[in-house]
Amino acid sequence: MVGDHDRLGRDLLRDYFFPAGIGAVCPAAGRPGTAVFHAMSAASRRHAPLVAVLLGLAFLALLPQISLWVIRGREWNGSYVVMQGDEPLYSAYIRSLIDGQPRRNDPFSQTSNTEISETAFSVQAIPAYAIAIPARVLHVSAAWAMILLALLAAVAAGLAVFWLLRSVSGDDHLAAAGILFVLCFGGLAGGHGIAGIILKPDLSISALPFLRRYQPAAVFSLFFVFQVLVWRAVAATRGFRRRLYSIAAGLTLGLLIFSYFYLWTAAIAWLICFSVCWFYFRKEDRGKILAVAAAVLVSALPCLALYAHLISQRSGTLDQLQTVVHSHAIDLFRVPEALGLIIMAVVLITAFRHRRIASSDPRFLYALSAATTPLIVFNQQIVTGRMMQPFHYEAFVVNYLVLVALVVTLALSKTVSARALLWIAVLSFGWGLLDVGLVSKVVWVPQAAKADRIVPVFQELRRLSANGDSSAKIVFSPDLSVSVFLSTWTSQSTLLDMGGLDFGSISADEKRDYLYLHSYYCGTTVEEFRAALNAEPGTEGYARSVVFGHERVTRELGGVFKPIQSAEIDHEAENYRSFVDAFSVSELEQRPLSYAIVAGDMPFDFSRIDRWYERDQGRRFGDYVLYNLKPRSP
Repeated sequence: MVGDHDRLGRDLLRDYFFPAGIGAVCPAAGRPGTAVFHAMSAASRRHAPLVAVLLGLAFLALLPQISLWVIRGREWNGSYVVMQGDEPLYSAYIRSLIDGQPRRNDPFSQTSNTEISETAFSVQAIPAYAIAIPARVLHVSAAWAMILLALLAAVAAGLAVFWLLRSVSGDDHLAAAGILFVLCFGGLAGGHGIAGIILKPDLSISALPFLRRYQPAAVFSLFFVFQVLVWRAVAATRGFRRRLYSIAAGLTLGLLIFSYFYLWTAAIAWLICFSVCWFYFRKEDRGKILAVAAAVLVSALPCLALYAHLISQRSGTLDQLQTVVHSHAIDLFRVPEALGLIIMAVVLITAFRHRRIASSDPRFLYALSAATTPLIVFNQQIVTGRMMQPFHYEAFVVNYLVLVALVVTLALSKTVSARALLWIAVLSFGWGLLDVGLVSKVVWVPQAAKADRIVPVFQELRRLSANGDSSAKIVFSPDLSVSVFLSTWTSQSTLLDMGGLDFGSISADEKRDYLYLHSYYCGTTVEEFRAALNAEPGTEGYARSVVFGHERVTRELGGVFKPIQSAEIDHEAENYRSFVDAFSVSELEQRPLSYAIVAGDMPFDFSRIDRWYERDQGRRFGDYVLYNLKPRSP
């Protein structure tokens, strides 16, 4: 048994670095010194394209941050560029774990442990801890952790895609070019990025969606590693290796289960498709594929059982927040499905009509299974009767999978010249550069530059917190950006508790009440509140989402979309009027303020706050002023 382990380790290293054998790259293998030198030289030349591709991918991942550094220069205060609206929630949760908060906590209000139930954050906590623990040891802030994660996740994803393509196709150069093709065109294949601005104006995920931090970025590579392990398990000729690879695949699936719902469910869907294809077209290997699939699922079963237990303890708001829809409707009109159907047609025609490949060719079976997977994940509700925000599949998972299938199909059709592969890599990188660069310049970096100007006041609040300032103290600001980013830096609570519903510490009604209170302190009139409820999605449409729910604002989130009616807006505006008219000490005591943060160059009407609080002269930190508030005596 020990000998098998040793041989397996040596074989893995040999297969990766010297697939043709040491002797093939180094005829002088009998001379140790010369052999090592020539072997290393040959390996470095062989992997030069891979290194170049990974460096290009790393540059694309850091391009928004580099742009912010250039713009802010020495005035940069440490913020990261937010590339998707959920990232501040993730960085806030990471900060809370770095600060030693328990797994179940609301970083926006520091409600924790027994006070809240399980949420998507607490159940899928492996990526958060994988980031927070090293950050805590190295004394790295949550913002820096997010910056470094983009770099590491890009490289890890590139290596994983390379390993998969190389394992299936056996062509190093095709695999290297395939990295850029798959990862740079992934957004386009899901109808996102620049294309999403036209196709999905109400819900467009930015360029390079797989780099959304920390989900799915932190564990995105494991999705492809899982496929490699399954592939190697069915390719193994010895029972020991088959079992070892199968168990490794099952454990990888277990990690995905506690990391990101859409990755592990897509992985199981692909495993089913792959097993069915292998079972049907390779009759002589039916026992092998059944053994591998069973071993994988059995290995992951304890993780799945624990996951089911934790989900059973979930917050009552989780299903509402995740917009779980009960439906048996067929869904056939998504971009990855269309691509998958085209690839399936090409593969089947190539195999059966033109007879260029055998239907038992493992590459054919992989391409067919990967192209079929989108149909499964987007239509599983036909059987289960439930679907939950399926757009996540087309943004973060199966869009990349169908592109891998396309690369494998290309390898099946004919040998691709080195010149063609170079052009594929160049054009893919060019598209990624355009996609990332354009959105960065227009949207991400200007917003990040604004957020970076708030950081000095956050750092002061963190200093106060470290000196014993209670995390229960609540911060008010008329600037929504303060409420969004404060919890990434410090532990004081925010009046709006913008993540409370996500973290299961408040209900939808409570979140709406906090919005009323915030609007009251801002001096918002009824007509201004009515206008806010008519605003479009985005930061300006925050009130609309809070009052009516995300599923009533963003069409992609729900099943049957129910547009918000004018009568509903009028009704909610009148509810706000009643709240303002009846405002008293009881509302004040529910969320007592300790601090107020306002922009130093923007006049703000403090009349409503000054009616209920004593306010000091304030201290300026960068572009913002921090005021201490104390409730007035009755």
